[in-house]
Amino acid sequence: MTFLRRVGLIGLVGLVGLAGLSAQQPPARKKLLFLTHAGLYKHTSLGPAEKAVTELSKNGGFDVTTVEGYKQDAEKIDLAFLTPEYLAGFDGLMLMTNGNLPMTDAQKKSLLDFVRSGKGFVGAHCAALTFYNYPDFGDMLGGYYRRSIKAGAIGVLKVEDTTHPATRMLGGSWPVVDEFYHFGTAPWDAARPKDNIDVLFGNHIPMGFSRDRVHVLLSLDTEKSDLTGLVDVVKGGDYPQAWSRSYGKGRSFYTSLGHRDDIWSDPVFRAHILGGIRWALQLEN
Repeated sequence: MTFLRRVGLIGLVGLVGLAGLSAQQPPARKKLLFLTHAGLYKHTSLGPAEKAVTELSKNGGFDVTTVEGYKQDAEKIDLAFLTPEYLAGFDGLMLMTNGNLPMTDAQKKSLLDFVRSGKGFVGAHCAALTFYNYPDFGDMLGGYYRRSIKAGAIGVLKVEDTTHPATRMLGGSWPVVDEFYHFGTAPWDAARPKDNIDVLFGNHIPMGFSRDRVHVLLSLDTEKSDLTGLVDVVKGGDYPQAWSRSYGKGRSFYTSLGHRDDIWSDPVFRAHILGGIRWALQLEN
């Protein structure tokens, strides 16, 4: 064998080896932006939520950017940095926000365009009290908060999808203590002024939740839960608490849970929220 041919073979083997090494490289880590600005009510769990998601990101396949929005006073919230150019640096957006945040309609539309283009969205707990003045946001998230069922309630959640990354660790049911939500079922109508209104802050609900729009993952199991003291809950009623949906080329995940400070250190809840994040970022199906 000639020297040149031998060198050529060595080079070829080297390239094959490099290709093999390249094939073994882990996929690039996704980037998640997590906002916790509170325009209506500042949950004490917002700090623990940022801490928990940051911890989960380390082995979760993504990096998270937080800006400690919950530390800003409601009247001083500044979201001017949230431009399409800034969002372009991320693969997903997570909100645990509330209120009609000070953003232009163009900024709000850019959030929806971001998800629609193939990115991920994650909403936790009070995110369903965000942008009552922009119904397209509610359509993307899946619904709007109407009232709390009860804070600190013990409920048994029915796992409606035991294969989804956010719920497959739960089995068929999940007993949990937290604050569960009722969601508006139709747009507010002046003819029925007390219906479909946010009972805490008086926001008019611009669109109603529908199972036709989302894929329900968790709902309150009225057969297994003690309904004593649970507002507007009747046996056999339908009370979804977490869901997912496709939105354009992107994915949207929402869970009503996250009210308690210490739930963000609970391993079962952490597995639930991590699964939702990874699904939204298309790290899992």
